[in-house]
Amino acid sequence: MSRLRRWARHLGLLVLRVLMGLSGVPGLGRLAVRLGGALVGPYKDRRILAQVTTRSYISPYAQIKCPGLHLGRSCFIDDGVTIYGHRDGGEVRLGNQVHLYRGTIIEVGAGGSVIIGDGTHIQASCNLKAFLGSLIIGCNVQIAPHCGFSPYEHDFEDRGVAIKSQGIRSAGDIVLEDDVWLGLGVSVLEGVRVGKGAVIGAGAVVTKDIPAYAIAVGVPAHVIRMRGEA
Repeated sequence: MSRLRRWARHLGLLVLRVLMGLSGVPGLGRLAVRLGGALVGPYKDRRILAQVTTRSYISPYAQIKCPGLHLGRSCFIDDGVTIYGHRDGGEVRLGNQVHLYRGTIIEVGAGGSVIIGDGTHIQASCNLKAFLGSLIIGCNVQIAPHCGFSPYEHDFEDRGVAIKSQGIRSAGDIVLEDDVWLGLGVSVLEGVRVGKGAVIGAGAVVTKDIPAYAIAVGVPAHVIRMRGEA
């Protein structure tokens, strides 16, 4: 890289740092974030805005209404992400360098919380709900698009009452330990723990615990082998 190009790069990073430094200023922050996004380009090009300072990048097109939201350093919250806390909901806690991509929804209520560890990336159009039970996701977890998590279900035994009027119940929290990888369109249901380093194949429905370093596929998900085995 020539000296001129290096100088231009350093200047560009300086401009982005200044803009992200202004992102928390009332009345000016949204304009600064919009300008930064316009300078770096669309979609994942904007991840650099979460890296130039310790401030998190929150798209002006995200929808956030959650009194219990706690953001770590350098998070990336993309266009169209929704984080919504009902009045009876618990907290939504994002660790450092968590990425939430467009169309993802986090919703908490009835005492449930969503806790996401450092370095976890959640791709587009995932649905993370926490009602009664909580959703606890470890560090460096990779979640592909269109995955869903629900630590509760509706009561439905009374045939004389509409299901929507029968309330909800939970068999316990959902826990994904560190370094888990979920493929496209995985569903994880109440009371399930997915062990460290496990891989869940695309389209699986996880209804029971998966051990650490297992590879599981299918509906319902079942272990086909352990990582590292021939």
